[in-house]
Amino acid sequence: MIKKILFTLITLFIISCGNENKKTVKQLLDEGNLTELQDRRSSLIIQKGEINNELDEVTRAVNILDTAQSFVLVNTLTTKNEAINHFSSFQGTIKTDQNMIVYPEFSGRIISVLVREGDLVKKGQTLATIDDGGLSDELKLVESQANLAKTVFERQSKLWENQIGSEIQFLEAKTNYEVQKNRLQSVREALNKTKITAPFSGTIDDVMVESGQLVSPPMMPDQNGAFRIVNLDELYVESLVPESFIGKIKTGSTVKVDIPVNQSSFESTVKHSGSSIDPKSRTFKIEATVPQNNSSIMPNMNAEVNILDYSNPQAILIPESIVSEDSENRKFVFVVKNNTAVKVVIKTGYTQNGFIEVTDGLQLNQVVINEGGRIVKEGQKVKIYN
Repeated sequence: MIKKILFTLITLFIISCGNENKKTVKQLLDEGNLTELQDRRSSLIIQKGEINNELDEVTRAVNILDTAQSFVLVNTLTTKNEAINHFSSFQGTIKTDQNMIVYPEFSGRIISVLVREGDLVKKGQTLATIDDGGLSDELKLVESQANLAKTVFERQSKLWENQIGSEIQFLEAKTNYEVQKNRLQSVREALNKTKITAPFSGTIDDVMVESGQLVSPPMMPDQNGAFRIVNLDELYVESLVPESFIGKIKTGSTVKVDIPVNQSSFESTVKHSGSSIDPKSRTFKIEATVPQNNSSIMPNMNAEVNILDYSNPQAILIPESIVSEDSENRKFVFVVKNNTAVKVVIKTGYTQNGFIEVTDGLQLNQVVINEGGRIVKEGQKVKIYN
């Protein structure tokens, strides 16, 4: 009976708010009367809030007086401390700083190519040899001349120490020795350049020369090289992160990397976090090491980089599905107190696997309505069926 009276009162209240002389929404729309429409909407929002508040108050009174009311069956959970680890995702690229095209440093004809694509090489290992054009013979001659100049200089030095001979003879011997020594060094350096060697340890990715081919040092930026060598033991993933994550992502942060093209993944940590913001993209760069001995990962692969930007080992987590919003856009849940549903306004944080962190409003060991929270009303009697 009370509920029927309540319904009648609410209906009369709503009807009384109306005015038969008011224009319809369609009429206002046809007239283009935006001001009147905005005023009417504001008035209705205020009326709705007042009605909802009065309805809640009357409902609580009905629940107190109506001893014949039935219980609502609900399923509940009890709040407890749980760990939350939130990861943000960004696009990244697999890179290496040791990915180099090796160019010849001497002009001549290739005598031999000593490696093939895919070969592992050590730093300093000879990859190919170039015809020295007679430098090896010249080296023998210059070595003989340098040895002779050294002998003359040493003897002339002893004579000069004993004050035998002139200073001019001593200086001529010294100068000749220095000239021959420098000449010998130059020939040796030129002869060393007839060997194309690996600048670092790695894998031969491409062989661009063959025996008998004429080569020369690069004169133009787009000139072909001799070999491409890549060090797959020094791979890293690079990603650009928005500036809003400054302070959340830093050196040492946990990283989970997924590579879609080969469905591989690995975990790492941020080894470098940029100290400046790109003025155009408003991002900063981070780098994370790729584990070694993983032949399925290669430079320039695209990757999904998931970086830990928030962690709380003692968070209160509840299912996202039980969180509702009221007319004031406040998030709330229902808790059980004395077998009664009580509305609690909450503040939330990050989400994790369908759960959301409650940062304010709930405490430990509170009984929160899980199933049934969408149909239960404030102040309604409930019965737990866990």
